[in-house]
Amino acid sequence: MEIGVVTKSSEGTFENTNGSDVDDTVDWCHVRESIKVIILAMAQIELSLTDGEHNVTSLGALFTDMAEHLGEVNDFLSTQSNTPVLVMAHSTILVDKVNEGVVAFQFYDRISQRLQHVIMGLALMEEVLNSKERRISPEAWQKLQDRIQDSYSLDCERKMFELLLKGTPVSEVLEQYKEEHQKTTEDDIELF
Repeated sequence: MEIGVVTKSSEGTFENTNGSDVDDTVDWCHVRESIKVIILAMAQIELSLTDGEHNVTSLGALFTDMAEHLGEVNDFLSTQSNTPVLVMAHSTILVDKVNEGVVAFQFYDRISQRLQHVIMGLALMEEVLNSKERRISPEAWQKLQDRIQDSYSLDCERKMFELLLKGTPVSEVLEQYKEEHQKTTEDDIELF
Protein backbone atom coordinates (compact mmCIF):
# COMPACT_ATOMS: atom_id res chain seq x y z
CA MET A 1 0.00 0.00 0.00
CA GLU A 2 1.35 3.36 -1.00
CA ILE A 3 0.61 6.10 1.51
CA GLY A 4 -0.11 9.37 -0.21
CA VAL A 5 -0.57 12.87 1.04
CA VAL A 6 -4.07 13.30 2.44
CA THR A 7 -5.51 16.81 2.27
CA LYS A 8 -8.85 18.26 3.23
CA SER A 9 -10.83 19.70 0.31
CA SER A 10 -12.94 22.85 0.40
CA GLU A 11 -16.04 20.63 0.85
CA GLY A 12 -14.56 19.15 4.02
CA THR A 13 -13.82 15.74 2.52
CA PHE A 14 -10.43 14.05 2.45
CA GLU A 15 -8.55 13.70 -0.82
CA ASN A 16 -5.45 11.69 -1.54
CA THR A 17 -3.09 13.44 -3.94
CA ASN A 18 -1.08 10.30 -4.75
CA GLY A 19 -4.08 8.15 -5.64
CA SER A 20 -3.71 5.55 -2.85
CA ASP A 21 -6.73 4.41 -0.93
CA VAL A 22 -7.75 7.20 1.46
CA ASP A 23 -9.78 4.84 3.61
CA ASP A 24 -6.71 2.72 4.31
CA THR A 25 -4.66 5.77 5.27
CA VAL A 26 -7.34 7.25 7.49
CA ASP A 27 -8.19 3.83 8.92
CA TRP A 28 -4.54 3.13 9.73
CA CYS A 29 -4.18 6.50 11.46
CA HIS A 30 -7.35 6.07 13.53
CA VAL A 31 -6.53 2.52 14.49
CA ARG A 32 -2.94 3.27 15.53
CA GLU A 33 -4.01 6.30 17.57
CA SER A 34 -6.90 4.34 19.13
CA ILE A 35 -4.48 1.60 20.14
CA LYS A 36 -2.25 4.16 21.85
CA VAL A 37 -5.21 5.45 23.88
CA ILE A 38 -6.24 1.89 24.78
CA ILE A 39 -2.73 1.08 26.00
CA LEU A 40 -2.63 4.31 28.02
CA ALA A 41 -6.00 3.48 29.62
CA MET A 42 -4.78 -0.02 30.50
CA ALA A 43 -1.63 1.37 32.10
CA GLN A 44 -3.55 3.97 34.12
CA ILE A 45 -6.01 1.38 35.44
CA GLU A 46 -3.20 -1.02 36.30
CA LEU A 47 -1.28 1.71 38.15
CA SER A 48 -4.41 2.72 40.07
CA LEU A 49 -5.00 -0.85 41.14
CA THR A 50 -1.37 -1.28 42.17
CA ASP A 51 -1.32 1.98 44.14
CA GLY A 52 -4.56 1.23 45.93
CA GLU A 53 -4.11 -2.47 46.60
CA HIS A 54 -1.47 -2.23 49.31
CA ASN A 55 -3.23 0.53 51.24
CA VAL A 56 -6.68 -1.01 51.01
CA THR A 57 -5.39 -4.45 51.94
CA SER A 58 -3.59 -3.04 54.99
CA LEU A 59 -6.61 -1.02 56.09
CA GLY A 60 -8.92 -4.00 55.60
CA ALA A 61 -6.67 -6.19 57.74
CA LEU A 62 -6.47 -3.46 60.38
CA PHE A 63 -10.25 -3.10 60.56
CA THR A 64 -10.71 -6.88 60.72
CA ASP A 65 -8.20 -7.05 63.58
CA MET A 66 -9.95 -4.17 65.38
CA ALA A 67 -13.31 -5.93 65.00
CA GLU A 68 -11.92 -9.10 66.57
CA HIS A 69 -10.41 -7.20 69.52
CA LEU A 70 -13.59 -5.20 70.06
CA GLY A 71 -15.57 -8.43 70.06
CA GLU A 72 -13.29 -9.82 72.78
CA VAL A 73 -13.64 -6.62 74.82
CA ASN A 74 -17.43 -6.81 74.50
CA ASP A 75 -17.42 -10.47 75.52
CA PHE A 76 -15.39 -9.58 78.62
CA LEU A 77 -17.51 -6.53 79.50
CA SER A 78 -20.71 -8.54 79.19
CA THR A 79 -19.46 -10.99 81.85
CA GLN A 80 -18.80 -8.19 84.35
CA SER A 81 -21.66 -7.41 86.69
CA ASN A 82 -20.58 -3.79 87.18
CA THR A 83 -20.30 -2.79 83.50
CA PRO A 84 -22.52 0.23 82.94
CA VAL A 85 -25.30 -0.26 80.40
CA LEU A 86 -24.21 2.87 78.54
CA VAL A 87 -20.65 1.53 78.12
CA MET A 88 -22.00 -1.73 76.70
CA ALA A 89 -24.30 0.18 74.33
CA HIS A 90 -21.43 2.33 73.00
CA SER A 91 -19.17 -0.69 72.71
CA THR A 92 -21.79 -2.57 70.70
CA ILE A 93 -22.27 0.42 68.40
CA LEU A 94 -18.50 0.64 67.92
CA VAL A 95 -18.31 -3.04 66.95
CA ASP A 96 -21.11 -2.51 64.42
CA LYS A 97 -19.34 0.53 62.91
CA VAL A 98 -16.01 -1.31 62.61
CA ASN A 99 -17.81 -4.24 60.95
CA GLU A 100 -19.38 -1.80 58.48
CA GLY A 101 -15.86 -0.59 57.72
CA VAL A 102 -14.71 -4.17 57.08
CA VAL A 103 -17.61 -4.68 54.66
CA ALA A 104 -16.75 -1.42 52.86
CA PHE A 105 -13.16 -2.60 52.36
CA GLN A 106 -14.42 -5.90 50.98
CA PHE A 107 -16.07 -3.99 48.13
CA TYR A 108 -12.58 -3.11 46.92
CA ASP A 109 -12.26 -6.74 45.82
CA ARG A 110 -15.27 -6.29 43.57
CA ILE A 111 -13.94 -3.01 42.16
CA SER A 112 -10.54 -4.57 41.57
CA GLN A 113 -12.07 -7.50 39.72
CA ARG A 114 -14.14 -5.22 37.50
CA LEU A 115 -11.10 -3.12 36.61
CA GLN A 116 -9.14 -6.29 35.80
CA HIS A 117 -11.96 -7.20 33.40
CA VAL A 118 -11.64 -3.77 31.77
CA ILE A 119 -7.89 -4.27 31.35
CA MET A 120 -8.40 -7.71 29.84
CA GLY A 121 -11.10 -6.44 27.46
CA LEU A 122 -8.92 -3.56 26.31
CA ALA A 123 -5.97 -5.92 25.78
CA LEU A 124 -8.14 -8.25 23.69
CA MET A 125 -9.43 -5.30 21.67
CA GLU A 126 -5.88 -4.07 21.10
CA GLU A 127 -5.00 -7.50 19.66
CA VAL A 128 -7.95 -7.37 17.25
CA LEU A 129 -7.25 -3.79 16.18
CA ASN A 130 -3.58 -4.54 15.55
CA SER A 131 -4.46 -7.03 12.82
CA LYS A 132 -6.23 -5.74 9.69
CA GLU A 133 -7.60 -9.22 9.00
CA ARG A 134 -9.03 -9.58 12.50
CA ARG A 135 -10.13 -5.95 12.63
CA ILE A 136 -12.56 -6.51 9.73
CA SER A 137 -13.59 -10.03 10.80
CA PRO A 138 -17.02 -10.35 12.45
CA GLU A 139 -15.87 -13.70 13.87
CA ALA A 140 -12.89 -12.06 15.60
CA TRP A 141 -15.16 -9.45 17.20
CA GLN A 142 -17.66 -12.12 18.27
CA LYS A 143 -14.84 -14.17 19.80
CA LEU A 144 -13.65 -11.04 21.65
CA GLN A 145 -17.15 -10.45 23.02
CA ASP A 146 -17.47 -14.10 24.05
CA ARG A 147 -14.14 -14.04 25.88
CA ILE A 148 -15.09 -10.85 27.72
CA GLN A 149 -18.48 -12.24 28.71
CA ASP A 150 -16.96 -15.56 29.84
CA SER A 151 -14.58 -13.68 32.16
CA TYR A 152 -17.43 -12.24 34.23
CA SER A 153 -18.15 -14.02 37.49
CA LEU A 154 -20.95 -11.73 38.64
CA ASP A 155 -24.45 -12.04 37.17
CA CYS A 156 -24.84 -8.26 37.24
CA GLU A 157 -21.82 -7.88 34.93
CA ARG A 158 -23.17 -10.44 32.48
CA LYS A 159 -26.57 -8.74 32.42
CA MET A 160 -24.98 -5.30 31.88
CA PHE A 161 -22.85 -6.70 29.05
CA GLU A 162 -25.87 -8.25 27.32
CA LEU A 163 -27.93 -5.07 27.60
CA LEU A 164 -25.12 -2.93 26.18
CA LEU A 165 -24.59 -5.30 23.25
CA LYS A 166 -28.33 -5.09 22.50
CA GLY A 167 -27.92 -1.33 22.16
CA THR A 168 -29.39 -0.18 25.47
CA PRO A 169 -27.98 3.27 26.30
CA VAL A 170 -25.25 3.25 28.94
CA SER A 171 -27.19 5.68 31.14
CA GLU A 172 -30.19 3.31 31.23
CA VAL A 173 -28.04 0.27 31.97
CA LEU A 174 -26.26 2.05 34.83
CA GLU A 175 -29.53 3.35 36.27
CA GLN A 176 -31.00 -0.16 36.19
CA TYR A 177 -27.89 -1.54 37.89
CA LYS A 178 -28.07 1.11 40.62
CA GLU A 179 -31.74 0.40 41.28
CA GLU A 180 -31.18 -3.35 41.52
CA HIS A 181 -27.99 -3.22 43.58
CA GLN A 182 -28.60 -0.40 46.05
CA LYS A 183 -30.22 -3.04 48.24
CA THR A 184 -27.02 -5.04 48.64
CA THR A 185 -26.60 -6.54 52.10
CA GLU A 186 -23.58 -8.03 53.84
CA ASP A 187 -24.73 -11.49 52.76
CA ASP A 188 -24.45 -10.49 49.08
CA ILE A 189 -20.73 -9.65 49.22
CA GLU A 190 -18.57 -11.88 47.06
CA LEU A 191 -14.85 -11.96 47.76
CA PHE A 192 -12.30 -12.86 45.10
